[in-house]
Amino acid sequence: MLTSEATKRILVADDEPLFLITTGELLKKAGFECRCASDAETALKYLASERFDLILSDLNVPGNLKLELLREGREKWPEIPLVVVTGVPSLPTAIESVRLGISDYLLKPVKFDDLIASIQRILRPENTSQALNTSGERKALLEAFPDIITQGEAMLEVLEVIDRVAPTNTNVLITGESGTGKEVVARAIHERSSRRDYPFQVIDCTSIPESLFESIVFGHRKGSFTGAVANQEGLLERSQHGTVFFDELGELPLLSQAKLLRAVQERSYTPVGDTTPIQFDARFICATNRALESEVLAGRFRRDLFYRLGVVNLELPPLRERGEDVILLAHHFLEKLRNSDSGPTRFSTPVLERFREYGWPGNIRELRNVVERTIALARNDQIETEDLPRALQEKQAGRLVESEVGEISRETALDSADYKYLTLLLTKHNGNVSHAAEQAGISRQGIHKLLKKHGISAANFRA
Repeated sequence: MLTSEATKRILVADDEPLFLITTGELLKKAGFECRCASDAETALKYLASERFDLILSDLNVPGNLKLELLREGREKWPEIPLVVVTGVPSLPTAIESVRLGISDYLLKPVKFDDLIASIQRILRPENTSQALNTSGERKALLEAFPDIITQGEAMLEVLEVIDRVAPTNTNVLITGESGTGKEVVARAIHERSSRRDYPFQVIDCTSIPESLFESIVFGHRKGSFTGAVANQEGLLERSQHGTVFFDELGELPLLSQAKLLRAVQERSYTPVGDTTPIQFDARFICATNRALESEVLAGRFRRDLFYRLGVVNLELPPLRERGEDVILLAHHFLEKLRNSDSGPTRFSTPVLERFREYGWPGNIRELRNVVERTIALARNDQIETEDLPRALQEKQAGRLVESEVGEISRETALDSADYKYLTLLLTKHNGNVSHAAEQAGISRQGIHKLLKKHGISAANFRA
């Protein structure tokens, strides 16, 4: 039983009679007073005449098709926290709900314990006042970074750091597993900086041979080596006044690290075959999926370069730790990748459950690949579990434990392992099939056969 000086009153708006009655009764048993409404018009009348401490509303309640209840509720009663519960989520409504400053966004079927925990957290005095103070800030952050799809606290914290660091010239090191969106974040920092009108130059450290590092990054002069038939500007020169993004910095050999360190320290470089240094002005943003602190201790990465480039360290959470962001991103990719005139328009509830349960070892890149595959294979307007890769079709996909071994076939377990291994390989190597095949110890033809078998497109893993 909830204890407080005054019993908290909750307005529940939902057009499903069973949900409305059951939820109302359970909330009363938990110590709340409830008023139930089956449409937005009735809910707004109750709000105008009675006091409420929290609004719990379904997105698809009659009269709320354009979020009228949410918008009017936030405009007229901004002090009342609002929790959204829906069984048919979509990206536009989810994003708009978050931008309106909702306190939580839950998907049906919602566990009652989770609902109560959410309500009790929101109604704590310190959280209620904090929500009022930060709802506008949350909305502004989400509007400032339209390419970053999120509603979770972990990524909102990332956005806050980006917002603070972007206007500065501070070097930023972005860490996190492959496929978590490090380049997207780097571009967001660039777009929010004073350098936005100048180039954003990507330098992929995994694709530059050590012997060609100076020539590619710093440029070379005609005749400086065999094959140098003309002057060639380097990638740093192309980033003048803008941002240079070193992707997968941890893959850079020690000798190349030493050459890069000199350029970072002195803000100048000398093209191969030249003797006159060139001054340059660019901001450094770097990304890696390695733990560079450990690499430094192991002697594989220069400590001085680490401190020069990692003035601000921004760590991105893996997709499996981002809660309902998985569903938001899935809908985002569905709308982005489907043909506007045909193709599936929604996911079934079991499919969304699989998405929530799966571990996503390849993170956002893997999710995008899965959505594109299901769009191509879907048999009707709704994506069903049979349209998913076999690795995701099992209820506990990606989280097999010893007690579950007898519940699935050996073939399914092996397919699941193959799928996850291929996904991790392609994520690590940014969709480069040759590099993935080399690490796996199989031929290009062999890995292409496996990709075809599992419906994986290498192109979707290229940054």
